[in-house]
Amino acid sequence: MEADERNRVKITDVRVREVSIPRIYGTHSADPKRLQPDTDHNRSWYQILELFTDEGPVGLGEVSDMAVRMDPLPPDRLRELLAGQLVGRDLGRWREAFAAVAGALPEDCHPELRGLTLFGVEIALLDLVGKRLGAPLHELLGGRVRDRVEVCWVAYMRNEMTPKAELEALAEEVRGKLAEGIRAFKMKVGGDPGRDLERVRRFREVAGPDVYLRGDASGAWTEEEAVERLRELAAAGIHACETPVDAVSRPVVNDHPERINGDPDGAASVLARVRERSSIDIIEHVADLDDAFTASVVRHRAVDVVNVIPSQGGGVTRGQRLIHAAGTGGISALLGSTVELGPGTAAFVHLAAACANLTVPSDLVAPGLLVDDVCAKPFEYRDGALEPPEGPGLGVELDEERMEKWSV
Repeated sequence: MEADERNRVKITDVRVREVSIPRIYGTHSADPKRLQPDTDHNRSWYQILELFTDEGPVGLGEVSDMAVRMDPLPPDRLRELLAGQLVGRDLGRWREAFAAVAGALPEDCHPELRGLTLFGVEIALLDLVGKRLGAPLHELLGGRVRDRVEVCWVAYMRNEMTPKAELEALAEEVRGKLAEGIRAFKMKVGGDPGRDLERVRRFREVAGPDVYLRGDASGAWTEEEAVERLRELAAAGIHACETPVDAVSRPVVNDHPERINGDPDGAASVLARVRERSSIDIIEHVADLDDAFTASVVRHRAVDVVNVIPSQGGGVTRGQRLIHAAGTGGISALLGSTVELGPGTAAFVHLAAACANLTVPSDLVAPGLLVDDVCAKPFEYRDGALEPPEGPGLGVELDEERMEKWSV
């Protein structure tokens, strides 16, 4: 019994710090009904979690890209909540510790913030488990099936620019990313139809006919509008479109997922009808809705690809489950992004390395979209891809000078 007690690792303390880092330009997505007017398009706001142990290793996590509308807990209050559930816990029973945090979050916690917080806690716990076992996170998730994760660069709307200036800025952005080895792109659409088409045509002028391009309408269109817009965009040169219909509007999913969770078959049926009338692939987010929505998507054959964002979905283990669930129905997957920092990006890349069904380029844009990071070795694209960090757990460590520089 004494030997068993000596082999246990206990969590002894928790620290929570806030940072905010600018983006390289103001990034806009379609929101025609102005459902998220408080969104800061110019910078991202994070809470960095550290779990300390009686043996020395520290587990890193992050609450990714928060927004004012989520009403996040101040760092001292979040630290008090987490410490109350985690301090004294045996790391060997990390799932129980994770469940305790999930049960302790306030009932009125914003739904997206709940997922972001649980993601941060889970990756911090798994970072500790990996360090304890001397294993990288992808080994804890079942083992590596690929060495690199192809990235799909996201070109956002520039609403503050004139149409002409936006087209030239887009051309410069695409040329730069092509020079870096990026060969897959996503373009935000769903605003003015004519402006959307001009942006796609300008992209094709710069990138040529073969570079992969998908649109992302963020749920801006009705069913009939989606069919018409997809026909026009396909003719202009896109290969796929993400979230085409307002039945799964991103602002609604972010802030009021219960409206879709109450009738997942209804939303999946709309997507299925649009897919039947579309000549291009249809893609939809699933992680920030209940598991029943993924089941409905598979049952109705509603999409060609699922977009899984583990940070919004509450963790990498749930993200992996959803990716596997889609695969049972022959549906491919990609990883989306809320624009994560180093700890979150590391978790995403490890997950991608362990999922055979992740066959579509993923939207891991933070290393290029944020002006800096808080980790000692920020991620860099290599020939349009990211590689899992070496070392146990997440494989990343904080840079205290950067933490201080971007401290809120």
